[in-house]
Amino acid sequence: MKKQTGFTLIELMISIGLGLIIVASALLLFLSGQRNVAVQKSAADLQDDQNFGLNYIAKNIRQANLNSPSASLSSTSNLSGIVFSSANISDKVTLDPNFATKFVTANLGASNMQIKNGISYADAVNDQLVIQYKPIETGGYDCSGRLIDRTDIYILERYFIRTDANGGGADAERSALACASSRYAADLTTATALESTSTSGLYGSGEIIMKRVDLFRVRFLVDGKRYMTVAQYNASTAKPRILAVQLGIIARAPDKSSERSISTAQEFTLFGQTFTQKTDFPNRYLRVPIMQTVALRNALGDRS
Repeated sequence: MKKQTGFTLIELMISIGLGLIIVASALLLFLSGQRNVAVQKSAADLQDDQNFGLNYIAKNIRQANLNSPSASLSSTSNLSGIVFSSANISDKVTLDPNFATKFVTANLGASNMQIKNGISYADAVNDQLVIQYKPIETGGYDCSGRLIDRTDIYILERYFIRTDANGGGADAERSALACASSRYAADLTTATALESTSTSGLYGSGEIIMKRVDLFRVRFLVDGKRYMTVAQYNASTAKPRILAVQLGIIARAPDKSSERSISTAQEFTLFGQTFTQKTDFPNRYLRVPIMQTVALRNALGDRS
């Protein structure tokens, strides 16, 4: 009688076990690859936002102080390219009663970040930047998307953080960098209200330039050798001449991540300070700090 050959039960179980191990390894490699793809996509989306948003802002900020009667740019200069107070606006313009507290360059508005100092934490505050310029030619648009069709005007642009109503998710996940703008005639002879209302123009919610911004910070290059934050500049007694603006943001990717290497308490260094996300912001997002320095070419020289 011919002897039958084949697998024993033990051999079959060993084969199945080895097969499962191989399948599990392949599955882990696949899932790891998927997570890496998701992280890379988030990084690419962040880079796209950075390139568009910051370049757009930088282009407009370079116009600050354009056609101003003085190259010296400070908080006391009339028609200054950076607006710190009503003294920087034409005295013929009638401004909102809250202009000095809500619509000038200052430390304004809560953020999704905290400042870490040793083992203690303090709420980080967003900055607001307001610039002013007189266009040299028609064409192009201001930061709110309005056509520049006259050259006998001054344009005001306010950059600030606000909630993105279409951002989705919790309020803490909907902060965005926006810009609102207004304009007024350069040859005013009588008191005239700024071209703006509570819902539009400089006083309104503006247009979103960059979504998912957790922190917006600004500092100034003064005297050509040192930087001052907005808070430091506003608090100083002697207001030095400003030569450049440095922008700093902490941007967030559009999608949550399941990658455990992305901490729920990420730390970032920006302008020499350490920032960390607040504890009420538990979701894992890829974030990056971004800085860009913009030289104010219209603030150079001895024009008077």
